[in-house]
Amino acid sequence: MTTLTKLRARVSPQAITKVTRIFNGTLDDIFAELFQNARRAGATRVAVTAEHLDDACLITVDDDGAGIADPIDLVSLGQSDWPGECRSREDPAGMGFFSLAGLDTVVSSTSAAGSFWLAIAGDAWTGEADIDVLPWDGPRGTAIAFHFPPGPDGKLERTVEAAARFFPLPVTYNGKDIARADFLADAYKIIERDGFRIGVFRDRHSPHVATLNFHGVTLKHAFPVIKEVHHTQWSVQVDIVDAPDLVLVLPARKEIYRNTALDHLVALCRRAIFSVIYAEPLHRLSFEDWLEARFYSDDFPQAARQLPLWSPSTAREDYRQVPAFADLEPGATIYDDTDSYDSVTFGRALRRSNGGEPHKLGGPDPRAFHEPITNFIGYPWYDALSCFIRTGECLTHDGDQAAASEPDALTQRPDAIRIELTDQHGNRLDVETDFVIQEGDDSWGDPDCAVIAVTRGSELDPNDLTDLIIDAVFSPSDDSDADSYDTQETRFRHDAAVRAHAILEGDDAAILAGIRMAFADRVAWRIPHGRKLQLTWSSSGNDLTLVVAGEGANQ
Repeated sequence: MTTLTKLRARVSPQAITKVTRIFNGTLDDIFAELFQNARRAGATRVAVTAEHLDDACLITVDDDGAGIADPIDLVSLGQSDWPGECRSREDPAGMGFFSLAGLDTVVSSTSAAGSFWLAIAGDAWTGEADIDVLPWDGPRGTAIAFHFPPGPDGKLERTVEAAARFFPLPVTYNGKDIARADFLADAYKIIERDGFRIGVFRDRHSPHVATLNFHGVTLKHAFPVIKEVHHTQWSVQVDIVDAPDLVLVLPARKEIYRNTALDHLVALCRRAIFSVIYAEPLHRLSFEDWLEARFYSDDFPQAARQLPLWSPSTAREDYRQVPAFADLEPGATIYDDTDSYDSVTFGRALRRSNGGEPHKLGGPDPRAFHEPITNFIGYPWYDALSCFIRTGECLTHDGDQAAASEPDALTQRPDAIRIELTDQHGNRLDVETDFVIQEGDDSWGDPDCAVIAVTRGSELDPNDLTDLIIDAVFSPSDDSDADSYDTQETRFRHDAAVRAHAILEGDDAAILAGIRMAFADRVAWRIPHGRKLQLTWSSSGNDLTLVVAGEGANQ
């Protein structure tokens, strides 16, 4: 057991033997690291050339920077000869050159301190062989040439283009200028602060898009995204200008190191988004996001006094498109339907009250109903609105009233139906209608189990009632062994139509309707054109005759 009382961390000399595994050794890594070194050296341009040999490609990266003062720093893992100002501003790790580890590499460099030329191959990368340093007579700057395995046609040029696209210096490939672009070119608004250019983007967020440009090295980081309620989604991308405290995780530099600088940047991004929203004509921030926005601006306005107009939902909807938002008018009210039975019932009541509008209540107490938006709870204007739910129905039979849920209430068609609504304050609102549907036992997928009432004086015809039943009850199965949607809908429509005819016209009409639909689906298409089928069928026998159309009129 050791008797030491103090220790100090150090790098084992054996670490250099694993240097070929520090980087993936891809061209993307190599160009990213060499380009960054050129930028730190104060270069004004970078030139990449490629010579395709029989079994390899000779690639050279040449810059006109300050050059390398001491060659020993070049091959010392974790050590660099960058000036003090560069080290304080960018925290260079002295590892970038080792992205070439394992490749036959030649370096020639001229600096104010002198010039040299050296070649590294094989064991020289792992410290197991000497590297000869030879004199060199060349212009100021550094040229690094290396052999790389040949790749598919065009891949090398595409890799150079990708590395140069957002790099701050001009880059050429075999003498041709490589196009560059502004990382924030498509931003809705660009805000410059604390060494960052923050681009705020409108409705253009994707986890597959790079969000940070670190002097040409682009990364995917999950910066803040703020989504307004059924409205704009705001996201950001960040272009680094001068941020010495924001550093990348070494050695690969594929993610941002979590420190106070990153926390500060995230806060700046949120502030930037809120500042853009503040300048918009209106917003639909959730109440929670609005409270945060007020930390940045005390006079941040509340969300626009708008809500989606209420419209009925159906049982078959897996996803429902939110209706268009509209300004709140006097009499604006919220209706919070609980299911498709409730929604279809209330929608019929509204259309009947005003002649067809799906969201307005006519009569002596006119109102415009809107959808509830729970994210708005907390805004004073939203909390002040009455929010009604359906709390009961009352059916009148010959002057006597009964609740629709009572077992005998639907044995005969009522004279009148009244839907009872109650808001969050206990206020009642009664709506007269001619139709109500409720969920009965096992009613999902079975129109015969739904509880339905239609007044005697209703103007609903069997087709209208069939559609109402379908909207309230039909929920197709998406199991892998289920029939197609069309087959399920057709079968359900037959059952719903039979139920509708039975309610409105009686049992005989329902039987005939079922036969008629079955005949139309399965038999009618077999009758030849210009012919007519005469059919008589009973338990005692049947008779089918094909005649020419127009014959047998008296039979």
